[in-house]
Amino acid sequence: MNSTDQAAGSTPAGTEDPRVTAGRVLAMVAAHFTTTDPSDVLEPYSLLVCVSAEAYKLADRSRFIGAAQMSRAALAEAPDAPEGITRGEFALLLLKAATACGYDWRSEDNEQTRALQAGGHA
Repeated sequence: MNSTDQAAGSTPAGTEDPRVTAGRVLAMVAAHFTTTDPSDVLEPYSLLVCVSAEAYKLADRSRFIGAAQMSRAALAEAPDAPEGITRGEFALLLLKAATACGYDWRSEDNEQTRALQAGGHA
């Protein structure tokens, strides 16, 4: 086992509708984009990298819990990024997409986001 492949813990994967989980990943990416360089123009690769990183975190940093499936589902639900849009502006589009997926931001998510940010982001 790699040091990054932790034992399975309690994750939304498998316990909630996969579309809602995709929305959760999009909301996590939106939180990252609003707190990390929100006025910078969104780079073409940023969405892919951040979705993958957030899905991996949501899967308790394990490649065995479905991070790849969560990433694919989130990317399928993500809106297209207009050329020149900032990370902060795109975060608003991501939150709309997350809501359309049936994801509902809760206070526990604020705590999870703060904990994840303390551990660093891609």
